[in-house]
Amino acid sequence: MKYNCIKNSDSPEVMRARMEHGMAAYGIYVALMQLLEENEDHKLSKDYSMIAYEMRTDVSVVQSVVEDFDLFEVEEEYFYSKELSDTIEQARKVSEARARAGRAGGAAKARNFAENVKESSSKCQANARKNVANASESLANATNSLANATEILANASESIANARKNVANARNPKENEKENLPPKTPIKEKEKDNCLSRRLSSNELFLSPERTSACKKSPKEHTTCHRGRQIFEAYFLELYGEPYYWQAKDAKAMNSILKKIAFARSHKNPPLPTDDDSLLKAWSEFLHLIDKTWIMNNFSVNKIDSQYNEIVSEMKNHKQNVTSNGNKYRKESGVPKYESKAAYESGFGSANR
Repeated sequence: MKYNCIKNSDSPEVMRARMEHGMAAYGIYVALMQLLEENEDHKLSKDYSMIAYEMRTDVSVVQSVVEDFDLFEVEEEYFYSKELSDTIEQARKVSEARARAGRAGGAAKARNFAENVKESSSKCQANARKNVANASESLANATNSLANATEILANASESIANARKNVANARNPKENEKENLPPKTPIKEKEKDNCLSRRLSSNELFLSPERTSACKKSPKEHTTCHRGRQIFEAYFLELYGEPYYWQAKDAKAMNSILKKIAFARSHKNPPLPTDDDSLLKAWSEFLHLIDKTWIMNNFSVNKIDSQYNEIVSEMKNHKQNVTSNGNKYRKESGVPKYESKAAYESGFGSANR
């Protein structure tokens, strides 16, 4: 319940009701108090049969609890609880008092707020007037500065005109001659004219193309990366019968592989040559020595680059496992046989190459 005004179970009135009807009397009392609190007028009709039906109890017990133990105030048609009515009235008075106090406090706050706003507005207006005055002063200074700058610009223009006049008067005859010279022929056009003149003088225009190749540019040489690509694509075509689809990332991986091969050869004892031809030859031999099954099943430049160290380690392990059986030396896993240990060691990365 919202209002705590129910008598305790050991109060005299409740005790008499309990002595008469048992603990059910207290339950009926509490239920009636809840119904009274929920009712708008906080009163209930003396229709005991309806109340007994809702509570599933006897009509006589309900009537006895209401009328016989001073728990309720009984009128001709209604009954109510004085304790409940007094509690509700007291709560209403407290609520109204608090509301009045709140309204008064709100009004005081509103007055303070209005005063603060007025004071702030006055300060803002004073600052605004001060800023306007400063702006007017700044504008006047800027106007004066602009006038001075205009005067300086006029003087500078006059000085420039006088300087140009002096430069024109100071020119010597040689400079005038230079101005009258015909324009020079561009270097590239001049070279073309010279080449054409040579060909006309030596009848090269009427000779075979081989004789005229001197005036043509030599074909562009392929880079080491491009040549390495050609070696890989040829080997891929030989292995799988299909052309390899080259991508931009493959070029990056190819450069990386060639750097790794150059590093490996330069750190041999004694060091091996690292010129382009030696690197490309070592690259070709490296491809033919790869015997890692899953690499062969995923054969690509990227995969070889990413697994370079593992591939080299496996090659070295194969090299250590080669033993003499009285006939030939060979690698494992069906790789081509070698005539001798020296022939095997002459492969990729050995110190004999």
